[in-house]
Amino acid sequence: MKKILCPVDFSKTSNKAAEYAAQIAQRTGASLTLLHVIHLPMMDTTESALMASQVLDEQRRVAADKLHAMSLHLQNLSGQVGGPGYMSDSKVTEAFLADAVERMVQEEGYDFVVLGTTGGGNTLEEILIGSNTESVISQVKCPVLAIPANATYPDIHRIVYASDYQPEDFRALRQVLDLAAVFQAEVEVVHITSKGGANGDRNAQEFIQKLRDEFGGLNLQFTEVEHEKEDVGLKDYLSKTHSNMLAILKKRRSFFKNLFGMSLAEKLTYQAKLPLLVLHADAE
Repeated sequence: MKKILCPVDFSKTSNKAAEYAAQIAQRTGASLTLLHVIHLPMMDTTESALMASQVLDEQRRVAADKLHAMSLHLQNLSGQVGGPGYMSDSKVTEAFLADAVERMVQEEGYDFVVLGTTGGGNTLEEILIGSNTESVISQVKCPVLAIPANATYPDIHRIVYASDYQPEDFRALRQVLDLAAVFQAEVEVVHITSKGGANGDRNAQEFIQKLRDEFGGLNLQFTEVEHEKEDVGLKDYLSKTHSNMLAILKKRRSFFKNLFGMSLAEKLTYQAKLPLLVLHADAE
């Protein structure tokens, strides 16, 4: 991890995400860029285009001032906890958020994105993780850490990685373990199975042994939970444990949607404080 990008809209949620991003930057020595995106207005005449340009200029100025204040606040927080400082800057651009983040990841070498889960949609998924967040997750090819507004202060001690015992899990787990090392956190690989049996037990043991051979000596735990519905089983398991981050692979799209297709009441009790790390099996 060398360059962290943190989009902010100055809401409570994005402020919390910025605190996480700054903490990770400080602990890893990565640089941090705070990004504010202004959506381009619709223009149909020369006169409206001129007015829009004036409005954009004012929005850029206000955003730049707020970014500067946020950067000073984050540096002050980092100084209070001690340790080394980190390089930071800020940018204001006009675009759609997901497009801006995707371009900066591809062209400017950002390799980790942290953002809040503020959303404005009506579907359960949009309510839960935010329509902007979901769009970023869908488009970018690097790890994305989504932070809910009520997340606790960034002191991660236990990360759950939802595994399907696939080869892609090895690369994803390396990324999870790298992040866990930053916080000296333990990582638990959790597999939800609909049924037991000799074949399932053998597959599990073979996979776990391969992981131990690959990551021997690291703080890695294993748990298998039997439940007829994978997403429900994982939600039930997380509600009973003291994990404070969930990591999943983006390629498991149906599981991703099922996991977050919950009622608002479930969201408030289950997801209110749990950051979500989304990894990409097809990332370079």
